[in-house]
Amino acid sequence: MATISLSILVSLAFIFHFTFATTASLSLVIKLIHYESVLSPYNSEDPIWDHYLHKKIKQVSNNDYTSTLVPSPRNVVFLMNFSIGEPPVPQLAVMDTGSSLTWVKCLPCTFCSQESVPIFDPSKSSTYANLTCSECSKCDVNGQCPYNAEYVGSGSSEGIYAREQLTLETPDDSLVRVPTSLIFGCGRRFSLSSSGYPYQGINGVFGLGSGSFSLVPSFGKKFSYCIGNLRNTNYKYNHLVLGDKASMQGDSTTLNVINGLYYVNLEGLSIGGRKLDIDPIVFERSTRDNNSGVLIDSVADHTWLTRYGFEVLSFEVENLLQGVLTQNKHNSYTLCYSGVASRDLSGFPVVTFHFAEGAVLELDETSMFIQTSDNEFCMAVLPGNYFGDDYESFSSIGMLAQQNYNVGYDLNGMRLHFQRIDCELLDG
Repeated sequence: MATISLSILVSLAFIFHFTFATTASLSLVIKLIHYESVLSPYNSEDPIWDHYLHKKIKQVSNNDYTSTLVPSPRNVVFLMNFSIGEPPVPQLAVMDTGSSLTWVKCLPCTFCSQESVPIFDPSKSSTYANLTCSECSKCDVNGQCPYNAEYVGSGSSEGIYAREQLTLETPDDSLVRVPTSLIFGCGRRFSLSSSGYPYQGINGVFGLGSGSFSLVPSFGKKFSYCIGNLRNTNYKYNHLVLGDKASMQGDSTTLNVINGLYYVNLEGLSIGGRKLDIDPIVFERSTRDNNSGVLIDSVADHTWLTRYGFEVLSFEVENLLQGVLTQNKHNSYTLCYSGVASRDLSGFPVVTFHFAEGAVLELDETSMFIQTSDNEFCMAVLPGNYFGDDYESFSSIGMLAQQNYNVGYDLNGMRLHFQRIDCELLDG
């Protein structure tokens, strides 16, 4: 097999260099389950992981695999449920399109609290192998390949690169070993920021970025995810698909990949069909380093807009709700109102994001606003300078804006697809 060497930027904050071997194409279908759902392992009274480990392990044909995913325990981001090692050890990892490295906590581990799933112990796995110095660009004094992953405003993970067996769950509740070893980060040290968002209470990150550490190329360079209403904790049709079964339907726009991250060109906004007076050029500069457009983000719940774009949008929203609802002005970054969004915003006009080549993303009141307390809700859109003045031109589309959509990433055709649909119609 040929080897290639790539450098990538992961999750806006850290850089890796690595040499790896290409693998055969696979296909994987994964379900997403809300953390507070009765289907979530966090809320099950049964010894779910013991049950999981005692399922029958088998091989299947056609390179089709299915597993189960759950969301973050304290946020709306989704977690991938999979197992590594032999015998397989279950993991819950953030599904992150902004990262290409997949990593999990490993023993021995510093500052790694025991969560609802076990921390992986490499010494107990018959399929674990460290990468050798000849396989990476940098080797430490112990003859191991180190990594250091830092996440903006969240925390960091440090450890070594290794290979392991990946095991997934099929629709008939059997387990399937994927016939290719997973190159992953074996995390030995884990730290959180004061907020810990969104990595508190989980075991790692499953990278869906397009850099050299991603599994996406192994699955034909296609994937899609479909998300329902994020506040419906019992919705059971959220899912992620890797490979040829990924749905590429609906409107599409050009997908730009820069440093392993996914961007699209946003050309304007409208409310109730009326376009707002915003020059598309204000959305072209998503970061201070790249004229890259708008980032598509699977980790953040909120959407961020360049400061000028945010100001125009919030001005329109404020005018619509003036005299109708009581505005609370304690939040200096966005609009907040007294009330219950599901009750008081009935009939609020749809806010539409218009992308290049005619693709649109429609945000109803459940996507535009978030209930922050029993009697207050705020606009789920923030200005880029929320992160500081260096980011006032930053824009990204969060998961609240993507709910009730199937979003398809085609890295072969370099297209991003948006299809508004009930995910139940795509299930199975």
